[in-house]
Amino acid sequence: MNVGDVLFAISEAGLTLKASMIKDTLKVFPAENLTPELVAAITEHKAEIIKIMREDEEIRRTGKIRFEWQVFELAREHFGLDDKGSAR
Repeated sequence: MNVGDVLFAISEAGLTLKASMIKDTLKVFPAENLTPELVAAITEHKAEIIKIMREDEEIRRTGKIRFEWQVFELAREHFGLDDKGSAR
């Protein structure tokens, strides 16, 4: 699973992420929506998810991914895709 797949799975599970702006910590909630597979995928891609979150202006301001559109926007920006999913 790549980081884009993980971000999509996070969105599908209705999870909210909060990244520290100082430490390399990532909080994911609500815990009851986490599966063991998703925990493993988030752990595997934690550093990259934090990096992506810190690069986004709104996420940098709030420290949270709260909406599905933010996940897709992050994935598009990170992978250099246009609105249709094609490489720019």
